[in-house]
Amino acid sequence: MSAIAPRRKGRPPEAPRRKGWCPGALRPMETGDGLIARVRAPRGRLSLDQAAAVAKGAIACGNRAIGLSALGNLHLRGLSERTLADLHARLSDARLIDADPEIERLSNIVVSPLDDLDPEALLDLSPSAAALETRLAENEDLRRLPPKFSFVLDALGRLPLADVDADIRFEASRDGMLAVFVAGEDALAAECAPAETGEVAARLGRAFIRLVGAGEDAPRRMRALVGRRGANAVFAEAGLAARPRVRSQRRASLSDLLGAHEFGANVVVGAAAAFGEIEAAAFKALIERARGLGASGLRLTPWRAFLIAGLDRQGAELMLGSIAGLGFIAGAGEPRLRIAACPGGPACMHGHRPVREDAARWAALMPKGEGVVLHVSGCAKGCARAAATAVTLTATGAGYDLILAGKAGDPPALRGLSNARIEALLASDGVRMFAGERPSP
Repeated sequence: MSAIAPRRKGRPPEAPRRKGWCPGALRPMETGDGLIARVRAPRGRLSLDQAAAVAKGAIACGNRAIGLSALGNLHLRGLSERTLADLHARLSDARLIDADPEIERLSNIVVSPLDDLDPEALLDLSPSAAALETRLAENEDLRRLPPKFSFVLDALGRLPLADVDADIRFEASRDGMLAVFVAGEDALAAECAPAETGEVAARLGRAFIRLVGAGEDAPRRMRALVGRRGANAVFAEAGLAARPRVRSQRRASLSDLLGAHEFGANVVVGAAAAFGEIEAAAFKALIERARGLGASGLRLTPWRAFLIAGLDRQGAELMLGSIAGLGFIAGAGEPRLRIAACPGGPACMHGHRPVREDAARWAALMPKGEGVVLHVSGCAKGCARAAATAVTLTATGAGYDLILAGKAGDPPALRGLSNARIEALLASDGVRMFAGERPSP
């Protein structure tokens, strides 16, 4: 794996399971269909052997469902107390498990998926990612950071990460340096060399811990702290000089991600799964096909899609056929990609409805284009999408609440809608709602 921590053979010690926890492999979370565990791929990269180990683990130990997360990780569902030790052993053999659950908890790092292959990327971020992982593993004082505290390392290029939220963001510059931003402030930044990434992240992390203090009203994320104290106070507490600088707002396009694309001399094939959920047997078959075509590995992305690297042009064309035949998506125009939807009930104990079944029926009513415009959530937590969305449908005991330009827990424009009413609204008022206008009564 990465330099974040040494791996050990055998079965890691059993760790407590918690409800509502950000699940790791060592600390899975209870949900409606058993335990759910996160498998963190270092820098979002998996060898074909590692990918196959995950697929086999999902088949042998879970319910065959593999989720693609917004942090470029994989979630395995349907695990149990009986199968957890077997999964740990499989992940240990594949070097995909941390020795310490506290290190695993802090490893919320998203790195540009093709920084080493994309000729338009400004930096190869390997040294920066290694420095950050090492510092998070070694600095025990950083273990006081909140569980979802996250880092983004953006090389820009053809797959930039502006739409990926982070508490601390490192953005590559043409001079070989990194601009350092904190959430909540996009016009002020510090600067560091790639090798200093770990030290700068640690200083900002410790500054966050000192400034938030204790108490029930203490900010839990950097954005909240910056809103209360200002970014200048955070940089000053970290001993970093900051100056005015506007961070990039460039976002990746699905058309640059899905399908076959040349990145210099390299050919990469991108694929997605409806609502970010993969069937393990199909994933295993895809990996074996990729192996037969000479692929070198997989790259996970924060857009609930993955990339198959190391193919030649002929192999890429054959890979595209396999993707379609196994039920994966390789076209940016697929209407299901316009919807974000969690599993809902009964897979999730908080879900009021099986929302993915509803979302699949509503996909045909989506407007043409790219990007998520509809969020269907099983409850007010909104786990499938943290960002505000043009239209959000939040399941309740009385039907769906409809929220415009907001999140799952925001005040709704309409309450308690039936499926039939929603279908009528999407068919008649969909364009207006996606533009943020209130639907007709």
